[in-house]
Amino acid sequence: MIVVIGSLRLRGSGPDADSTGLAAEIATAAASEGARVELIAKLGDDPAGDAVLLSLARHDVGHVALLRDPARPTTTVIAAIDEPIDADADEAHRAESDDATDPPTLEAADVGLALRYLPEIAVIVSVHLGSDVLSEAIAAAGWAETSLVVVVPAGDGPPDGLPERAVTLSAADDDESAVGRAIGRYAAALDRGQPADAAYEALLAAGRG
Repeated sequence: MIVVIGSLRLRGSGPDADSTGLAAEIATAAASEGARVELIAKLGDDPAGDAVLLSLARHDVGHVALLRDPARPTTTVIAAIDEPIDADADEAHRAESDDATDPPTLEAADVGLALRYLPEIAVIVSVHLGSDVLSEAIAAAGWAETSLVVVVPAGDGPPDGLPERAVTLSAADDDESAVGRAIGRYAAALDRGQPADAAYEALLAAGRG
């Protein structure tokens, strides 16, 4: 099983609404390769969050480890602008907390608990995580003896404290389409048991194609 840890957004509204963001693209691509995929992320407890869950289900991406935050609205992307899916409905959310306009954010304890809840993890993919949350992914990769893929923002180097066998990949969050698909296929190859060197060479070849 592949576990992807990162943030999620909703693009659009109505029947065309879809989950978006680099983590969503990686998870969807891996699932399209036949891998079992679970996402660890946090969404608002709102209609936009519900729409994200429905979108993930359509893409065969598991969401048993997704958390809901009643105080902060799910981020949506409409016409390239991040805003709540329903401004009137989400006004109550913003009134409940001074920080309600901030997106729902994963905490280290959330991730640690979720990783222990998910069985038979073969690959962990962390996507633009802070150091505290990343430390939980590193710890889980150790006790579960899994492959660890760490995706960092474009231009960043490998984070401190990574195990020797961890692979660091660089990708901007708005590179979600092509780059996300390539990373998802790479994770699926690792999940199938393909040697890491061969899977990485295939990833590089995809980037050159």
